Amino acid sequence: MRLVYAIMIFVSAAFGYAQPDTTKHKFIPDSLQSIEFKKLDSIQQQTAIEYQTLKSEYDSITDSYTNLTNKLQTQIDSLSNLDQPFDKLATKLDSVNRVKEEKLFAVKQKAENVKQKAKEKIENLNLPKEVSGEVGKYTAALDQLDITLPDSEFSIPQLNLDEIPKIKLPGLNNPLSGDFGNLNIPEINTNLGEVTEKISSIQQELPATPTVEDVTTKAEEKATELASEKIGDIGGAPEIPASEEQAKEMLVTEAKKQAIDHFAGKQDKLQAAMDQMSKYKQRYSNVQSIKDLPKKLPNEMHGKPLRERLVPGLSIQIQKRNDWWFDFNPYLGYRFTGRITVGLGWNHRIAFNFDKGEFNPDMYIYGPRSYGEFRIKKGFSGRLEVEVMNTPVRVPPSQDFATQEWIWSAMAGLKKEYRISKSLRGNAQVLYNLFNPHYKSPYTDRLNMRIGVEYKIPKKKPKAQ
Repeated sequence: MRLVYAIMIFVSAAFGYAQPDTTKHKFIPDSLQSIEFKKLDSIQQQTAIEYQTLKSEYDSITDSYTNLTNKLQTQIDSLSNLDQPFDKLATKLDSVNRVKEEKLFAVKQKAENVKQKAKEKIENLNLPKEVSGEVGKYTAALDQLDITLPDSEFSIPQLNLDEIPKIKLPGLNNPLSGDFGNLNIPEINTNLGEVTEKISSIQQELPATPTVEDVTTKAEEKATELASEKIGDIGGAPEIPASEEQAKEMLVTEAKKQAIDHFAGKQDKLQAAMDQMSKYKQRYSNVQSIKDLPKKLPNEMHGKPLRERLVPGLSIQIQKRNDWWFDFNPYLGYRFTGRITVGLGWNHRIAFNFDKGEFNPDMYIYGPRSYGEFRIKKGFSGRLEVEVMNTPVRVPPSQDFATQEWIWSAMAGLKKEYRISKSLRGNAQVLYNLFNPHYKSPYTDRLNMRIGVEYKIPKKKPKAQ
């Protein structure tokens, strides 16, 4: 009994001292609510840490790029006062400002994600109604938090639960109370009974004080009994051939059985292999042996009519800067071989501002585009494009698009095809812009993604006689 009392005192002490106060509450919640409030504290602290980190990152980007743009602008002003050309510096300044805005936008998006994630986690908590008001104030303050504010006005909100009335903690039952002397576990008692019976049977068969020799002898007897029982399961011994001819016949019979067993359950694969071999025989009907096979694979398009070589298609690319840009590229390809396709097309861009609900006529881009493809396998193809686009260009030091120029671009990448219907194929393209002279490329990034469709012109039906 002393041991039981000592354990009860230890558990009571553990429950009394293992409850850290991290929320600064003035009430004592029950065990379930305590867990929820700890989760609430953890969410609040994690949100504050993540938001402070993003704020530091935002300020660091702003300071770094501001210093860089100020230096470039100073150099441009100096060259302008000396009547010297400064086009390259102006282009570089525009590129730096564009990168700065992209990085700052990415950080702001992360901050919004932190807000949304914190609100969702708080909504999923099982909190009492008494704290809903303070939690609502906290989430509303999070919505108003702006990462672009200066440090003097930037303050991360904190939860204030000091005015919540106290909640009493219900009594705890001692988990160690009860009668430990009469434990009844059926599964363990049953297993112990079986083990006891087996040990008793072995003890009855052995002498009162068995020696090592007695145990060894008993083990040999049991092994002999087991072998005698298993011999009845073994089939008859193989027949010994009386002559050489009989031995050959037995080998042939056994070989036939093995051959039948080898193809058992594999008839589908065997039939598929025979069908494939039949196709090869039709294609190479004049081949008599491996020596007669051609050194190069024949051209799959050899002798095909023009309609089966042509590949009409359309690709679309969507980008966003200030406006949404939609590039439409109809094209027509010609299949020189089963793997090589070359084609020409026309690209036309339409710019639309959804906030204003109007098209931007200053951002129209158009021009011819050529491409070449090499089919690799499993729907993948290497793709190379060369184009020249009539593109709006900024005139330094102004940031407005004031002139139109023909800008060359060269892109390389991969294309993946997938089947939509019998005659229609969809595709996705990932291309990298290899050539961007003077940073005047009409694309927002060097890495470009497009989607498209291609139409397979069906074979011409033979005329009915």
